Amino acid sequence: MPEQILYETLDAISSMGFLKKEIPDSIKLNLNPKFVLRAYQIESFARFLHCYKNEFPNKQLPFHLLFNMATGSGKTLIMAGLILYLYEQGYRNFLFFVNSLNIIEKTKDNFLNPLSIKYLFNNVITIDNRRIQIASVNNFEGINPNDINICFTTIQKLHSDLTTERENSITYEDFRKHKIILLSDESHHMNVSTKTGMELFESWENTVQNIFNMNRDNILLEFTATHDFATPEMVNKYQNKVIFRYDLPDFRNDRFSKDVTLVYSDFDLDERIIQTLILSQYKQEVAAKYRINLKPVILFKAQRTIAQSQENEANFHKIISGFSGKEISKIRKSKIPIVQRAFQFFEENSVSDAQLAERIKREFREEFCLSVNNEKE
Repeated sequence: MPEQILYETLDAISSMGFLKKEIPDSIKLNLNPKFVLRAYQIESFARFLHCYKNEFPNKQLPFHLLFNMATGSGKTLIMAGLILYLYEQGYRNFLFFVNSLNIIEKTKDNFLNPLSIKYLFNNVITIDNRRIQIASVNNFEGINPNDINICFTTIQKLHSDLTTERENSITYEDFRKHKIILLSDESHHMNVSTKTGMELFESWENTVQNIFNMNRDNILLEFTATHDFATPEMVNKYQNKVIFRYDLPDFRNDRFSKDVTLVYSDFDLDERIIQTLILSQYKQEVAAKYRINLKPVILFKAQRTIAQSQENEANFHKIISGFSGKEISKIRKSKIPIVQRAFQFFEENSVSDAQLAERIKREFREEFCLSVNNEKE
């Protein structure tokens, strides 16, 4: 019988009522009060506190845990709460890293900008009767020991800074001299060596493991919505590290996510694209009829490569350039209820196939489309 993953052990402890659900004041009083903690967020804090304070099977130092939580469930709020609690425990230095610059900028806004609607902290942060400031830093030398000091970086830049030393950048010495909390967001990007079974000396995973092991008091906290529970090497690595599993089905069943409607059809690719355009226009025109400002967004995603994405993009623009009522009339044979409702709406509002085609051509001109295959785009 396979050994339980840590979260399964904690599931049992929680269900039997042995997990204390009391949130420390350092968290409760210093998070933005407009974000009322949900039951699963309280559960995630309770599990961390339990594991941080107590022994559990195969607990190791330095301390390493992973939170597997659905996109949109508030992983960044959990991070903010843990920063506050760990500051109270004596930690001052925090390294936040992720694979995307876009996420870095949004997280900085959430952590540093009190004017942001998603700012996660209270207007005044008070711990141990002292007012605390949050500072963004490039490294952990010469920092204010009373502040929460956060270094924001991408995993790519972190790897580059550590392998090629630069002025004012973070160094291996930082992790040897200081105890540091490492916060890894979208951490599924960081396990290439483990998934492939190959020890890659210059990998991001290897870099993070090296700095994590520099100091016994370091803590690595990983956050992802898409943890791999299938690859044996990943199961083995994270057996005693996955503290909480709150997948999209849980998020959906708790009624915190919006409903997702899947539409299947037997059309070929071009016809499926046209059907999607018709449904998008239908949603927009229904909204306009009821004076609702709504602009639907369509995402077409290539299965594998950037080259495939570029080929798909060229094909899309070709479809739009030659678009006519003739292409729309082919979709009328669809038996899908929402497609039938769309055509019924257009008929009731005297929108012919030719008129609908012209509207779609106008809405999806090339200058209104974005191709996103890398960070710069």
